[in-house]
Amino acid sequence: MAEYKEVSPDDFLTFSREQPSYVAIEQALIEIGGGGNRGVEYKKSALNAAGWNYGKLVSYGAHASTAADAFNKIREALAQSDDGDTVLSHLSE
Repeated sequence: MAEYKEVSPDDFLTFSREQPSYVAIEQALIEIGGGGNRGVEYKKSALNAAGWNYGKLVSYGAHASTAADAFNKIREALAQSDDGDTVLSHLSE
């Protein structure tokens, strides 16, 4: 289980040389979901369970606070487990 830096709303609104932690969290979710299309669907399910209820055409920056809250919930779930079902279970609590 990896540790991820806390996600801030500013992470979606500013550019930096350092990769924002939400990108690493997204990559981890895709990997946990099995990669490819299955991984992308898993990431979408995890984000929905964490409170991100916008479509794929809506950028995280458009709702930066909601996105940060969702990614921080996922970050906390990933700190507990890297098992896909367990992560989703933590997010639905």
